Amino acid sequence: MKELTKPMYMNNRTLLIVEDDQMSFESLKKILDNLGYQNMVHVKTGMDALSEVKTKTFDIVLMDIGLEGKLDGIDTSTLMEGKSRVIFTSAHHKDGETFKRIAKAGSYGFISKPYTLQQVREALENALN
Repeated sequence: MKELTKPMYMNNRTLLIVEDDQMSFESLKKILDNLGYQNMVHVKTGMDALSEVKTKTFDIVLMDIGLEGKLDGIDTSTLMEGKSRVIFTSAHHKDGETFKRIAKAGSYGFISKPYTLQQVREALENALN
């Protein structure tokens, strides 16, 4: 990924990042920083994500599918009951059954890992429009 010295634009949207892998989170955060997103909350579990959406409003939730713990990302999204627009992320969960579950959960997009700036930007723009 090409390193950018300044954000491409400033964005006041509020994002919740649900990612249990630290390297994946750091990669995504770097891209979001470069895109000008400043209002980000990071949690590692589905239960923590549910706690966050109870008390705060998020424009977008970037949700890893393969979360550790009792809830995977798709189950977590379903329990959010449409309170935020969810974009799912995954490196491994790309099978037909998973995509059926994603569609049923009301996804606003899917980003395949490893992340690219263009892929993240397009997914966010599509979900916000």
